[in-house]
Amino acid sequence: MMAILLTILKIIGIVLLCIFLLLVTLLILILFVPVRYQIRGYRKEEDEVPVRAAVKVSWLLHMINVAFRYPEEAYIKVRIFCFTVFSTSKEQETFSGEKEASGQKTNQTKKEMKQTEEKTAEEKMTEEKTTNEHDIPEKELDEEAQIPEMEEQIKISGFLKKLFEILKNIKYTIRQIYDKIRHIIKNIRYYIRILKSDTFRRAWSLCSCEALGLLRDILPRKLTADFIVGTGDPAGTAQILSIEGVLYPLVGDHISITPDFEHSIIEGNFFVKGRITVWRLLLTAIKVYFNRDLRRVIRLFKKEAA
Repeated sequence: MMAILLTILKIIGIVLLCIFLLLVTLLILILFVPVRYQIRGYRKEEDEVPVRAAVKVSWLLHMINVAFRYPEEAYIKVRIFCFTVFSTSKEQETFSGEKEASGQKTNQTKKEMKQTEEKTAEEKMTEEKTTNEHDIPEKELDEEAQIPEMEEQIKISGFLKKLFEILKNIKYTIRQIYDKIRHIIKNIRYYIRILKSDTFRRAWSLCSCEALGLLRDILPRKLTADFIVGTGDPAGTAQILSIEGVLYPLVGDHISITPDFEHSIIEGNFFVKGRITVWRLLLTAIKVYFNRDLRRVIRLFKKEAA
């Protein structure tokens, strides 16, 4: 009996150990295996669709793929082990068809509503004209003759009242403007003190270093581009070439621009390839989130620790 119990416990322990090792390996793969991305695109003015682009994201030796193409096959596709898990090509077609049908229905109903409203408005206008032409008594004519004088008196009295209210409120408006200016000046001085503090300097140095390190990892490892550029003006094209010369120490021979001094044209192709590691993103987020100086600066900007 005891031996059977020990063998059962042994089997349970082996199963739990296998599950634990599987979870650890999966966690290591997620954290340290990079997510690779590729972006291709080109532009030709002679084609029917001048701009074309394709984006591909893969992970774990292309076992998981996410693809996006534009415009002839504008879709997003997710594949795992050669099996398509998610695709938006069919969904977009059905959604567009339903949208067009619903749009036609709404347009028909709107037209019918407009026609009925126009008919009712015309009927009311004709009825009012008939009543005004045949049923106007003499007393109403006398009252209508006195209406312009009353309206002039009401306008003069209303104008005087508004002028008195404006003069009365000038003092209060000036005080409000003065108080707002003082409040703005106090806020500016407060934020300048925060920017000059040592906590802000330490938080800024940490965030800038982490952001630069993250950019180095995210930026593409491979970049090639070949363009034909022309603005139609030789001076504008020369300015673009001067900008390329300034950026040459950073770009090198990866980007080449062929000038066209006669025509206004932008054509060419490019290819971008890089990778992103989840561990680097997670490490940067942890360092930034748990930094005391940064959290204090955020509270100071919100005026919670003032």
